[in-house]
Amino acid sequence: MNVIEYMQFTTKISLIKIKNNLSQKNLTESEIEALNSIKNIKRRNEFVSTRNLRTHLFGKKTIKYNQFGAPYIENSNIHISISHTNEYVGIAWSEKHSVGMDIEVIDRNVSSIQHKFINPNEKKMISLYENENIPLMIWCIKESLYKLNKSKGLDFLKDLSCEKVNTDLWKGHIHNSNPKS
Repeated sequence: MNVIEYMQFTTKISLIKIKNNLSQKNLTESEIEALNSIKNIKRRNEFVSTRNLRTHLFGKKTIKYNQFGAPYIENSNIHISISHTNEYVGIAWSEKHSVGMDIEVIDRNVSSIQHKFINPNEKKMISLYENENIPLMIWCIKESLYKLNKSKGLDFLKDLSCEKVNTDLWKGHIHNSNPKS
């Protein structure tokens, strides 16, 4: 398995290409049953490749989901976040703290929905950095913060914000970590 891996302090990120990891040999019986109930081929492929990456990282430990849909490894102190995009699936994980991750294709255009997640301060950054896809970066950061919070009800405009600290560093904020769901 060809895995792209990155580590920053106590967080690790692993990515694989979906199309190269569609073998069902790493699925448990219950995962095969779950797979058989998924009709959409893209979702089926994401499900299988995610379980293959899971097996590579943690063995066949079961991925479960909490009441808000956030993934976790059953009977483990490993915190995970899962994301997929057109060609890749990724798992961010840590044994020390919660994690949140979003991956997107770099040329994804989010202009039609940016009014739903970009606040006035973030709009200013877009005009300052016209040559960069700032709206997509803000989307990824906020989606990651949402996943990090592991609950529902956060408002992307009011409860989440981010700022560009320098060329390579962004800082995200969760203003209301206990929204009403």
